[in-house]
Amino acid sequence: MSVTIAQDRLKRLVESGLRGQCRTAERISQLRRILKNLDESTLMRMENVFSGLGDRIRLKILTVIAKEEVCSCEVMAALELTQPTTSHHLGILERAGLISSRREGKWVFYRLADPKVGILLSKGSEVARQSY
Repeated sequence: MSVTIAQDRLKRLVESGLRGQCRTAERISQLRRILKNLDESTLMRMENVFSGLGDRIRLKILTVIAKEEVCSCEVMAALELTQPTTSHHLGILERAGLISSRREGKWVFYRLADPKVGILLSKGSEVARQSY
């Protein structure tokens, strides 16, 4: 949508009274002030986190890892995944900063990178149950 069309629609919204007593330019300024505090690097990290969360298999993996540290072979067995598929999803979760790994000999163990990830999963589950 071009800027002029968007501004025209916003002008009609403001004139309808649904946005209180303000002018179109004031409303645009209000909205831009909200966006001004966002920094691109934070947005990119958030995008990675939400991309990591945006897959059913990865959500299952995170649910298991949230309970305890697990080896990649345990993830494979629990979810009945192939090794390449497991590695792919674990890699996405690790790059997103949701999990971290440690090597013990030839075994790689995964845990949540931050306990807040478990809280995020729990809250997300609550929201999903309430939404439907």
